[in-house]
Amino acid sequence: MSGKYHDYPAYEPVIGHWLAQLPTQWNVVPLKYLCRFHGGGTPSKDNKAFWIGDIPWVSPKDMKCKRISDAMDHITPEAVEESSTKLIDKNALLVVVRSGILQHTIPVAINSRQVALNQDMKAFVFGGKMSSEYAYYYVKGNQRELLLDWSKQGATVESLEHEYLANAPLPVPPTNEQSSIVNFLDHETAKIDILIDKQQQLIQLLKEKRQAVISHAVTKGLDPNVPMKESGVEWLG
Repeated sequence: MSGKYHDYPAYEPVIGHWLAQLPTQWNVVPLKYLCRFHGGGTPSKDNKAFWIGDIPWVSPKDMKCKRISDAMDHITPEAVEESSTKLIDKNALLVVVRSGILQHTIPVAINSRQVALNQDMKAFVFGGKMSSEYAYYYVKGNQRELLLDWSKQGATVESLEHEYLANAPLPVPPTNEQSSIVNFLDHETAKIDILIDKQQQLIQLLKEKRQAVISHAVTKGLDPNVPMKESGVEWLG
């Protein structure tokens, strides 16, 4: 394999799975044996005192970056005690399991502080066999395949089925390889994000240029040497 990627010494087929084959030293383990699942809930909206705390209450609208350190809404410890939501310790994999966005994307993130979740979210709390960072990239890199595997086809509500999630087989490299893969992807995706940002800045400049060209043509014509006069309209000049 060319570029930054190199072949492993040997591979083994993965029977009945879209992965097809994996390095021989990797295992395939159902997700339920790699993590614990925690759901979320919504404290009563009628009790305003529940919503003046400092615990981030994460919902799908907050899932816009890899690391979650805050949320649009916050709740109190009493809200946690009096509802079905739970406190999730940091470094869990947060996953949107019910939302219209699941038609095309599975939003995932890792919480960098203790948070609570709403009912459309789940937290995967991993043990020693898999890191949240590796699982994050696994989901990000295989969106189309996992949406097919984890969703109930034909359902009227876009959601990920817990049974499908729990029994989903995941590739499990040795922990040192997981760390190497995560470090590599952190480095490479950061470079790509910088390029994307630069391209977006260029696109914005081109949009402004396009607007200026149109404005000039419809207000000043095409001949740069034509005599001009005051329009009587302040913004036209």
